[in-house]
Amino acid sequence: MFNDLKELIEYTNNIKGKNFKILNIYNKEINLIKDKGILGKIVETGFYEYPNNNLAEADFKNLGVELKVSGYIKNKNGTIRAKERIKLSSINYSDIVNEEFNFSKLLSKNRKILFIWYEYKKEVNPEDFVITKYQLYDMENDIKQIENDYNKILNTIKNGEAHNLSEGMTTYLGACTSGNPKESSYICEQPNSVYKAKRRAFSLKNSYINGILQQDGIILEADKIDYLSVEDYVSVQMKKYVGKTQVQILKILDPKIDYTTKPVPKNIGNMISDRVVGKAKDLIKDNDLFKKTKSIIKNIPVNDEMLPIERVSFRTLRLDEFEHDWEDSEWFALFNDFQLVTICYEVKDSSIKNGYRKYKKTKSFYFTEDDLGSAKKSYQKVQNAIRNKEVLYLPYPKTFRGQIIEVAPKGQKNDNCYKNFFINNITKVCFMLDKDFVHKKIKE
Repeated sequence: MFNDLKELIEYTNNIKGKNFKILNIYNKEINLIKDKGILGKIVETGFYEYPNNNLAEADFKNLGVELKVSGYIKNKNGTIRAKERIKLSSINYSDIVNEEFNFSKLLSKNRKILFIWYEYKKEVNPEDFVITKYQLYDMENDIKQIENDYNKILNTIKNGEAHNLSEGMTTYLGACTSGNPKESSYICEQPNSVYKAKRRAFSLKNSYINGILQQDGIILEADKIDYLSVEDYVSVQMKKYVGKTQVQILKILDPKIDYTTKPVPKNIGNMISDRVVGKAKDLIKDNDLFKKTKSIIKNIPVNDEMLPIERVSFRTLRLDEFEHDWEDSEWFALFNDFQLVTICYEVKDSSIKNGYRKYKKTKSFYFTEDDLGSAKKSYQKVQNAIRNKEVLYLPYPKTFRGQIIEVAPKGQKNDNCYKNFFINNITKVCFMLDKDFVHKKIKE
């Protein structure tokens, strides 16, 4: 039993450099497939000498600190990223409708979390994973955003729509699926609805955990963010420019700019968002809201019905990123967790050229379970094309019913992007979102 946080941290410092073979005092078989929580149990019993428990209270009860053991992956460029989201506590649909955030089981158990980090390597035996880092996290630092996320999830359940829950709908706190899809208990009853829903648990989203992982120090400093979501942040920055054309906005930002005598840049939308909202790399570096979310900002032209007149594109595809199964891929990690924030400029007719489109509104959206299922099909079609060295297998537009992601050229015209698809690891094609799909999302 530890008397205070200082004593806990001083003791925890001794875990750095140890592997799970050393800590596995009961010589339990380490099978991450059968028991995803086995490494946490080993740390509890082998290092802290605490008995395993499934109680709805913090592991270090007298200190109000929960213990979480998780892995990170070292990228090729030397940076690190969290291997997975951090699951917190199960969501009981019948019970939660009678709870309030400040008195919830989630908050009482997970207000403070001691993270123990090990480096995960696919080819290494789990008993040889080495613990390299630990952090003491205080949920109070981001309490406004987490409470807002909690209430979004709670209200969805109260409205009888637990079957429509998705991790992308929230900012920091997610509602991830929980249990084995092959077991009958994976689907359960929910209040106020005739539909059954997948079992879910509260989790700290993968992107949020990445933000925490990147920080140094033991106790994380409180964020100075008043915004509850990225959409909230972007909307506030852009609000004053509603009804103004791109050229007018840029003129306000820099009175010296004059496009009456020179061509309007093709990237004028990005020029505006970079200056009004901020450049992506700077936001990720300096703004904690962006550090802890997977957010992509896109400037898109839409008609008066909010139908995009161009497809929304992502970065170019790499052949080697399709070596992984869908659930382990970078694309799944992105689409499962991200918020796509669209800065919409209205184009009433085709005669209105770039630069003279008026800022209309900012809308964000996320992928639902059905959207992820469609994205998986497109991902697997790219895998199949690579496996068979046949570009005809790629997910071109309208390849299958319900398709939301398609492959299209990204680069110069007439550069034979499909003919040269297999030549280099970095291709000249990209994933794009179907225009009707985006229309449906931003019109909601």
